[in-house]
Amino acid sequence: MNEQLKALLASYGRSVLGAALALYLAGTPLEDLLYSLVAALVPVALRYLNPKDAAFGRKLPPVEEIAAALADVKVVKAPAKKAPAKAAASAKPATAKKTTPKK
Repeated sequence: MNEQLKALLASYGRSVLGAALALYLAGTPLEDLLYSLVAALVPVALRYLNPKDAAFGRKLPPVEEIAAALADVKVVKAPAKKAPAKAAASAKPATAKKTTPKK
């Protein structure tokens, strides 16, 4: 594990501990405590997604590197899907003929 990942996990752990402890002391049910695990992820994820964050921010590659990588990509179209074949006319079940009673 690199140092940045360790720091990110430590930050998440502090967020989880704070959220779970606050809910536990408030007397909330276990289900709400589990939701706090997810809620504690939000601030850490926001810091990771912010490229200007010095501690956890994503380091984006330069624009020239992205443009060069996209220039090498070949666009391949997927073949069109064919419609399923219709059932043959002989496959229909036979229906009974209507008969009128004789008078």
